[in-house]
Amino acid sequence: NSFTHKLVWRAGGVGNNMKHILTTTIYDLAFGAKGIGKIDGKICFVEGALPGEEVEFEVIKDTSRYMEGKVTKIITASKDRILPVCPYYVECGGCSLQHVSYERELFYKQEQVVQLIRRIAGCKDFLCEKIEKSDKYYNYRSSVTVHSKGSGFGYFASKSHSIIKIKECVVADKAINEILPELEKSVEKKNVTLKVDHNAGVWSSSVLGEKFFIDRYCGMDVYLSTKAFSQANRYIAERIAEVLETWIGSDTEDAVFFDLCCGTGFFSFLLKQKFLLKVGVDSNRVAIECAKRTLKMSDEKNIKFYKGSVENVFWELYEKNKSRSNVLFIDPPRAGVNNTLLKKIAGLEELNAIYYLSCDVACLARDIKVLIADGKWRLAKALPFDMFPRTGHIEVLAEIVRV
Repeated sequence: NSFTHKLVWRAGGVGNNMKHILTTTIYDLAFGAKGIGKIDGKICFVEGALPGEEVEFEVIKDTSRYMEGKVTKIITASKDRILPVCPYYVECGGCSLQHVSYERELFYKQEQVVQLIRRIAGCKDFLCEKIEKSDKYYNYRSSVTVHSKGSGFGYFASKSHSIIKIKECVVADKAINEILPELEKSVEKKNVTLKVDHNAGVWSSSVLGEKFFIDRYCGMDVYLSTKAFSQANRYIAERIAEVLETWIGSDTEDAVFFDLCCGTGFFSFLLKQKFLLKVGVDSNRVAIECAKRTLKMSDEKNIKFYKGSVENVFWELYEKNKSRSNVLFIDPPRAGVNNTLLKKIAGLEELNAIYYLSCDVACLARDIKVLIADGKWRLAKALPFDMFPRTGHIEVLAEIVRV
């Protein structure tokens, strides 16, 4: 058995102080960056382990189907293993792939997208294009939220609500890092969102009067806010807009573009082809205000934005604004889309294509399964984007077309 193991009880007291240590060989990397091994046929998810490694790990959770654990000793190291550059890496819950080369990180993320869509959605015959890598894998984040409990600002620890105080975040934009040490002296709030614009100006949710600011993407000025969601990786956000525009194509002058969970209207504004109309819907009041501010200062005349729950207002807006040709784009929160909403979308007769952008590939695959269940739609292609280098997260754009 190549998945050899041994049971070691390390001295350390009795009861809860006794550590359950096992050994396994890692053969794959799971979504979320845990190594996968097997012991007597039982799957082991081991945090901090890489494929090809033999490791000792402490058992954190043991069920009838699987175990979870954390590496305590690397017996045989992978050739892809590198030293993390962040001094908080072991404790912080943000990054989980700083211990592997960036090239190999991209490889594993590509594989995870394919495997999860095949397993969860049941799709076998679809194209998964090569993952779009970030132009930078450190100092790329243009938006971070830090927390405080009265003694400095930082991030939540892994699987905990305790806070790791930090002086610098290696994945955050350098302009954000420059002001992090000043927060403790000047800010009383417990949670602060910091965003950096294209001119390296930093905007804070803790400062009155900094609710809105102008940023620039793909040569276009757009309003953003520290109190509304915006994409964290500038380069990847622009690439997604470019790819989405290419996938939709140019034959759109008689089509209506419905932008669900539109946020600040980011993608509606960045698509350059002409539509008969663009309709954006989002439940966040500040985000919709950003979109309307951008609309006022732009040359766009054929965009409408509405505040409201997508589940509640989309149907009326669809019936009111639909054309004989309609395109749907949805960029939902991490949890995905309401099941009832998905089934109704799948039943729309005048819909030509569905484009779904997700930061959680497992939820994306689950929702694709619902959309294609009746056999009227199929997953044509998916494209992973490395929006969050050095973390286990993957952004994926999917194109779902009529059968």
